[in-house]
Amino acid sequence: MNKISLNLDHCFGITKLSQVLTFEGENVVLIYAPNGLMKTSFAKTLQLYGQGKVDKIKDVVEDIVGSIDIKDEHGNVVLPTSVYVSNCEEPDSETPKNITSFLADSVLKQQYDNILKNLSEKQKALFKEISDHARSSDIVAEFIRTFCEGKPSLFYGKFEEVMADVVGNEICHDFKYNSIFDKDGKVRAFIDANRDALKDYSDKYQAILQSSKLFKQNNGKTFGTYQASELSKSVADNAFFEVSHKIVLGDGETTIDSSTALITLISEELSGILNNATVKKAFEKIDKKASANDSLRQFKEIVESHPDLVDKLLNYDNFHKEVWKGYFVKFKGLADDLLIAYQQAKPTLDSVLQQAAGQRTAWEKTISIFNRRFSVPFEVKIKNQTDLLLNEEAAALSFEYSTQTGQKEVESKVLEEVVLSKGELRAFYTLQLLFAIEKMKHDGGQEHILVFDDISDSFDYKNKYAIVEYLSDLKDDMRFKMIILTHNFDFYRTISSRLQVKRNSTYMAYKNDNDEIKFHQAEYLKEPFKLIKSNAGKPEFFIALIPMARNLIEYTKDIATGQSKSDYLKLTSCLHVKTETVSLTVNDIEQILRNNIDVPNLPTENTASNIKDYIYDIAENLCRKPTIDEIHIENKIVFAVAIRLKAEDYMISKLKQVMSIGDFNNFYSNIKSNQTSALTKTFDELCSSTNDIQLLIKEVNLITPENIHLNSFMFEPLVDMSVWRLKKLYQDIKIQFV
Repeated sequence: MNKISLNLDHCFGITKLSQVLTFEGENVVLIYAPNGLMKTSFAKTLQLYGQGKVDKIKDVVEDIVGSIDIKDEHGNVVLPTSVYVSNCEEPDSETPKNITSFLADSVLKQQYDNILKNLSEKQKALFKEISDHARSSDIVAEFIRTFCEGKPSLFYGKFEEVMADVVGNEICHDFKYNSIFDKDGKVRAFIDANRDALKDYSDKYQAILQSSKLFKQNNGKTFGTYQASELSKSVADNAFFEVSHKIVLGDGETTIDSSTALITLISEELSGILNNATVKKAFEKIDKKASANDSLRQFKEIVESHPDLVDKLLNYDNFHKEVWKGYFVKFKGLADDLLIAYQQAKPTLDSVLQQAAGQRTAWEKTISIFNRRFSVPFEVKIKNQTDLLLNEEAAALSFEYSTQTGQKEVESKVLEEVVLSKGELRAFYTLQLLFAIEKMKHDGGQEHILVFDDISDSFDYKNKYAIVEYLSDLKDDMRFKMIILTHNFDFYRTISSRLQVKRNSTYMAYKNDNDEIKFHQAEYLKEPFKLIKSNAGKPEFFIALIPMARNLIEYTKDIATGQSKSDYLKLTSCLHVKTETVSLTVNDIEQILRNNIDVPNLPTENTASNIKDYIYDIAENLCRKPTIDEIHIENKIVFAVAIRLKAEDYMISKLKQVMSIGDFNNFYSNIKSNQTSALTKTFDELCSSTNDIQLLIKEVNLITPENIHLNSFMFEPLVDMSVWRLKKLYQDIKIQFV
């Protein structure tokens, strides 16, 4: 595969893109694309193509179905399985917030993470209801403590076991969970220490219960306080009684014909039992001992109001499990949802774990590459851990930090949420990329198209060059054809140089008048300033040379006195409207350039023209052109300089109208730096202007400084800036600033 032909229509932010990319004698295509132009849309489109999800490609704004066609130089369709897209801004998993340390390739890991996410959502739904009912904020941990020996990995298996034992008629108690099943174990300790007193109380309560008209126990069945309360709730609206139904107790005499009568009877019967001298005396023994400990206050209240629970509490562990079964009965729908989802997922999970186990050797190699090349504050290792879902042995990533007290291992989830910076987190995701590529090296020699979307973003320089080194190694492998996209011009030039990418495989993306994405052959890869200087005979380049020369004089000479000061101030008067601007000619500026730069050619026409008028004329010539090259920076500099000069001309003229001559001259002569900003501030204070004017001046202050102060640090904003935006701003200013 030496070439691929790309045809994209309505692919997210790309309206149209038709381009042949060549890999002849080369395994790399390098594309520079300013932020917001096409990079993310391009990568996302190819990612969906590679995943076999072309039906998801569309123009989201216009709601138009998109299309993508990729063929090699022989007209053969490029297989989707051969396309792999890496975007270290986002991991391969579609659920990055639920990412696990489970070690597997992206497909298996995504299967695993998706299952975990689904089960986690169902678990949360069930346990939120239980938490609200039981008034416990840590109810999942309580289940794990009760059934799983404190091991979270046992959760799903134990949940399945408990659900298998649920009959369906278990009582769902409404007492506060931690009042009985406290974490400190004080209730259990009290029960064990006072078992005889509790047994005595329970026996006496059960004995007197038999004399109650309402509360009964017979053949192992109990109608106690819980059952009475449930009955009361069921007839609370009196609908049962209003249709002439009645409740007749077992004595055959007592009849209840209203909810009020039922409530009264329950209260009287319970009061009678609890005030029985024998029962009361037995309870006082418990009350006295429980009252000595404030933490048992709620437990004592439950025993007092629900004496029928005392017998169950004596078999504490069994009652604990019965309470949980009662919760699952009450919220049966949600409990069944979780159980079914887990049981359906188990075969897939088992298969995923088995396949992941077979990848361990490849992962060991990948982690070795990562640890050797990347500089991060931890060492990545593989450790065995108990799988969260199936409680089986699985390989996972661990991260070992070196601290003053020795090596410290930190779980991946803690790292991702708390410790890692953005750059380190991207390095973490790079592990998945490295593994995917290492895996491709052993798939029988199939060619692969690797798309890298801003792979270096947020890395420091050391790790950025680690990426470059890895890409350089891949370049020598004929199985890999790389498409490297970046908005970082420094990285773009670095890749071009270090990987020695040929010019016919190096592009700069732009959007034309028809909203189509086009690829321009690379510019400014090596010596952009040399290019400007060598073309200084052309008016646009001559103007572009002015800010560069001004910076060079500023950085290399003493501009406080002498000729250097004079030259610096005159060049500044080309970029700001100064008192001297009106008298400076093109010839004056040419002479300054010759004195400070070895420049072979300079303009020969209109050299007697005023420099400001000359700049305006060249900007007008550019406006008259039917098309302007989006990439060429000399055009952008012309517009930027002309825009600033026109804005300052306008503000100066308006300030002269509202200020006295003396006040204006004093203000104007004391501006020593940031003249456009100083003029803007005073203009806003003294001149009444329309909102359109204010917005235009703000835009001038926003986008022109980077374009006019041309140095190595401000070069990338100049390349990124759209020439069409600059042209429009210039034309808007011409209309508004009159």
